[in-house]
Parts: sequence; structure tokens; C-alpha cells
Amino acid sequence: MARKQLIALAVFATFAAAGTAARADDITMVDDSKFMSTKTRAEVLAEVVAARAAGTLAVSEVDLSPTMTAKKDSALSREQVRAGVGDSARKAILQWFPA
Repeated sequence: MARKQLIALAVFATFAAAGTAARADDITMVDDSKFMSTKTRAEVLAEVVAARAAGTLAVSEVDLSPTMTAKKDSALSREQVRAGVGDSARKAILQWFPA
């Protein structure tokens, strides 16, 4: 019986390894082996710096700047914040596991 189990395990391991190897490079969507850049790294960096200075550099497809607010200094000390977090955690625990 152990022999059949070992053979089954070996067959399963072989198929599992073959399936993994077949999909190992699926993430590569473009063959860039023949790509030749027309600009140097310094030229690209200079363009990025210029775009940042002009305000035309898009960081993401979604512009979050209107929804994001500047961080304000907290009126609470670290100890007060920690105490508040501890109180909230205790209340949550007591809500789910009443004494």
C-alpha cells in the first residue's frame, strides 16, 4: 500500500511542478529583448525634474489632491493617543466577549 501511495505522490508532484513551470513566465506580456532606448538615463531624469517643476507630472491616473488634506499637528500627546487606543480596544473586546 505504501508503494502505491509513493507512486501517486511522485506522479502528483511531477504534474504540479510541470504546471508551475508552464506558467512561470505568464506575467511577461511584452518581449522587450529587442528594445533599444533612444534616451539616456540622465535625459529621462531631466524630463522628470522638468515635469515636476512645471506641475505636469501625473503620479497616478486618479488625481487625489482635492480629497487629501494636509496633516495637522495633533493636540494630543502620544500617551493620550495610546490610552485612547487601549480604551477602544478594551471596549471592542468587551462588546464581543462580555464579562
